[in-house]
Amino acid sequence: MDQKKQTRPFFITGFVLLALAFLFKWEFIYSEPVVDRLLRFFGVTAWSNGNSGFHFTGIISLILLIIGLFFLAKRYSGKMIFVFFLAMILIPTNLFANVYQSNFVNGIYALEFQRDGSSCEYDTNDSGIVEGNCKISIVNHSSDPVTFRVSIDQKYVHNRFNVMDIFNLKDHQLKLDGNEYRTFDINFRHSLQSSRYQSVGGKLDIFTIIIADDDNTRRL
Repeated sequence: MDQKKQTRPFFITGFVLLALAFLFKWEFIYSEPVVDRLLRFFGVTAWSNGNSGFHFTGIISLILLIIGLFFLAKRYSGKMIFVFFLAMILIPTNLFANVYQSNFVNGIYALEFQRDGSSCEYDTNDSGIVEGNCKISIVNHSSDPVTFRVSIDQKYVHNRFNVMDIFNLKDHQLKLDGNEYRTFDINFRHSLQSSRYQSVGGKLDIFTIIIADDDNTRRL
């Protein structure tokens, strides 16, 4: 029996494990892995502490990747193993999402939130009013215009004060034309109820948004 036949079980097992490792981190059109959403559907959290701490699906994905590479090492050289590892790292977690959004869906399901081009800044003026600005970048992958509402869905605590309570963006109705990319510039003002937080200020570069229309809601 030649070496290829002897190592075929390792070859098949290795690639199956790599495929599973990718599935555990695959986000598709969502802001989190598909497996996380599936677990939440069954009432199981993917994190050790709510939405933070140890990410169980991420840990499982890493373990599957290591074991898969170990099996493939029975057949391939070290250079090829490095290529497989690099491919797993570089394959985007939203693989196939753009094709799906461009051809098979419309409305808010065709929208993609660009975190790299989004941020929020806020500060308190002399009258105790929090003033700020959010730049939110979104792409419409469909050829049809989309009208939607946006709000920020992230708990960021500053001295036991939930900063997100001041980001009242739900009243802002936005619109993107077909295949349009735009960074929306949204200003807001909020009066603080307690004098304890009169010095609130800062900047957020990483957050999650909720987009909605009259019928559907998505968390991105």
